[in-house]
Amino acid sequence: MKLIQQIPRWAALAAVSFSLVACGGDDNDSSSSSSISSTSSSSSVSSSSDASSVDTISSSSTSVATTSSATTSSATISSVESSSSLSESSSSSSVSSAALPTLVLNEMRSDGGGYDYIEIYNPGNSDYTFVEGEWAVNDLKGFSEDKVPGVLIPAGSVIPAKGFLLVAVDQTAVPFGAPEGTIIGGAAEFGLGKGDTALLTHKGEIIDEKGWAAGSHVNTIGRLPDGGEWHDEAEALTATPGVINALPVVNPPASQSDIVINEVVSKGRADLDFDYVELYNKSSQPYVFAEGEWSLSDSENTLMPIPGGTTIPGHGFLVLLTDVATGTNLPTNAPAGAITNSTGGFGIGKNENIILARFEAIIDNVSHGDFHVNAYGRLPDGGEFIDLGDGSAPQLYASPGLKNFMTPALNLTVTTLNFSSFNDDETTLENSGFRVFGLNADLAKDVEPEYIAVAADSKTAWVTLQENNGVARINLDGTPAITNIFPLGFKDYGAVGNEIDPSDRDDKVEFAAYPKVFGIYQPDGIAAFNDGGMDYVITANEGDVRDYYTNFEEGVKVADITLDESDFPNATELKQNAQLGRLLVTQFAKTSSAETVFSELLSFGARSFSIWNGTTGEQVYDSGNDLEVQANNAGVYPDDRSDAKGVEPENLAIGMVGSKRFVFVGLERADAVAVYDITDLGNIQFSQMLITEGDDAPEGILFISAANSPNGNPLLVVSNEESGNVTVYQGNVNGEFSFASRLILEGGVAAAEISAYDPITKRLFVLNNGELLANSRIEVLNLADPAALSLLTTIDLSPYGGGINSVAVSNGKIAGALQAVDKTQTGTVVVFDTSSYALLGIAKVGALPDMLTFSPDGKFILTADEGEAKDDYSYDPIGSVSIITLP
Repeated sequence: MKLIQQIPRWAALAAVSFSLVACGGDDNDSSSSSSISSTSSSSSVSSSSDASSVDTISSSSTSVATTSSATTSSATISSVESSSSLSESSSSSSVSSAALPTLVLNEMRSDGGGYDYIEIYNPGNSDYTFVEGEWAVNDLKGFSEDKVPGVLIPAGSVIPAKGFLLVAVDQTAVPFGAPEGTIIGGAAEFGLGKGDTALLTHKGEIIDEKGWAAGSHVNTIGRLPDGGEWHDEAEALTATPGVINALPVVNPPASQSDIVINEVVSKGRADLDFDYVELYNKSSQPYVFAEGEWSLSDSENTLMPIPGGTTIPGHGFLVLLTDVATGTNLPTNAPAGAITNSTGGFGIGKNENIILARFEAIIDNVSHGDFHVNAYGRLPDGGEFIDLGDGSAPQLYASPGLKNFMTPALNLTVTTLNFSSFNDDETTLENSGFRVFGLNADLAKDVEPEYIAVAADSKTAWVTLQENNGVARINLDGTPAITNIFPLGFKDYGAVGNEIDPSDRDDKVEFAAYPKVFGIYQPDGIAAFNDGGMDYVITANEGDVRDYYTNFEEGVKVADITLDESDFPNATELKQNAQLGRLLVTQFAKTSSAETVFSELLSFGARSFSIWNGTTGEQVYDSGNDLEVQANNAGVYPDDRSDAKGVEPENLAIGMVGSKRFVFVGLERADAVAVYDITDLGNIQFSQMLITEGDDAPEGILFISAANSPNGNPLLVVSNEESGNVTVYQGNVNGEFSFASRLILEGGVAAAEISAYDPITKRLFVLNNGELLANSRIEVLNLADPAALSLLTTIDLSPYGGGINSVAVSNGKIAGALQAVDKTQTGTVVVFDTSSYALLGIAKVGALPDMLTFSPDGKFILTADEGEAKDDYSYDPIGSVSIITLP
């Protein structure tokens, strides 16, 4: 192996100030041969075919002088074997040949289930300390086309003998779980792409390079053993950033002995009204049942065959619905993939003996006494059966297709409210700007509750109905009831102060008024406050478009529709990309039928926040276009989103700092938080824009008052969905906030969405649906020192359902709202202790609980149950609000 390898002609023409670089592709030119002789001050390449054409690279000044040559050029490069040191052409070299270590590229990952990285290996017997500005990584495009230096290895970085140094090339902060000493891409970040080439350079010269096949990413490619030959790219290594390279562990296939009866349920709960037997696969590998081999039977020898081709995943479950005949619909809350009984079905009763057999040989069996079992099974999964005793002992909580757990002790009572009583008011509401337009849906099915807020006295709640452009008011004093739906109407983009930039293709940010163009408020986040004895709610008017269904599309571009020329006499001009042509608008302006000729245009969201009277629904204030103006002033306006929803104010929080009331508005597309002083509702003022490099898509906005703060200062906690991190800001007595700390969580995108704080334990609880994780979880963070946010532990949510959508904390309890694996089935609320993390209670709520909160008095947990339709719109559950009464 050579320390300096033959380099293509582009290397002689590239800029030189490099550290560790990954390059994209092997672009060798067979018509050129090269040689570079280096001195302490410069290295040069001269063209042999044209004496007037010289490309000079100075390693001391990092400058490049180039001229063109019409003919091929040649150059020479001196190289030595890995056992020797570099040969210098001048004895005055500032880097002696003995000082240059034998460093090599050792492992790369490109879009393989985590951040992109390049790993360097030091095969020598001595540690090496890097010098400023000498070593770097880059990719081929960056090196040859963009001529950027790549990611420089900082001075003082050390790579130990026989050790590693990792460069996370596409990260602006050290990723969760990365080894100590990891270098980040920072401002020079770049991703490793398909058919890329990773480079290691020293003073602009390629020391090592490795490419992979065009058109493909590499999960992991590396040398085996470390520092040796490159392993066959077709067989990916196990990703081992910063540690010894290894082949994936090959596990033996699953066998019949790995399949056990895991849980038996005899109509366990009102919301789970079916019998089932759950099997578990103790192997990490899947098992496929063969036709005619496996069966289940009861005490009366009634058989239930397991169909051939059925697969049970490694460490996974298979639910057998013993009393559901094949050909009938699956019961509510049965997991997708559950097996029905082709022999007609049998029930599970008292004194039951359930046998799992293969070729009539017993593989496993379980029995219980003269009582029904709500849920009897193994704990943990695949382990020993719990002790039922005489049937009065605590039993499992029936969880078909999920991990087993004991029934918690806390008795939670649930009241679920729906909107069916407003079906007769649909036309009246629509005439005021409410929207009901789902496929074959009435109002009760079409409403999609999103976020919920509760008044300080815990007597009233408000929930946003985002897609429907409304806010509902709920009475909590006495018998809970939905008392009002407030239609929000539309925002006039032709009015002064409401100007928008509707184009992402005009190469500029220009706010202008457009008559007969409106914004649909469509609020997402909501918060409540009381001022002078009057309740108000404040909304983040993000907007949403129903374009995720397979047979229903709402949004269209103005360029693709027909404008009524009596309303738009300059229609041809307006439909240009630089005007309104790129703007996304709804086809369903004010009816459930798609428009064909448009007399007005309704775009999604209002690009603002609004304050509404909590009793009447009347608008008190709207920020107009100030969010976008302030984002543009701060240099973070997302012009590439001008055609959609602009800055997208998604969520917000209200907080008191002294006598001042502030609202903090998360701008999802601007990657910033706008702060406004709303103390005087007649004179609302912009305060500041909070921006932290690397934060992407703020989702959760949490204010912590000085009284509850661990250090006596007001705090703002921002959870960023796309970058998967939590950022903490600290405020002073004047309400001016500054950066305190930042923590990236494991899981990638969606690793940090919503946060809740417990002032007793000084812990943050952050929901994590990271796309790189197998299951959702709650991260527990230590906020005792806001300047040093750190991870304490995680709460595993895999036993309880699908993804988690919201968390909230009150009086030593943390509650989480989880949607079912099938989002149209009932959701789940779980309650844990904030100190021990023990499960205290569990309750079933409406379909797809999107947001959850405690009432300020701690008596209720409320969820906004979105009730979103199936992707093919074949089923649309009712939207609802669930109210859980705590004992």
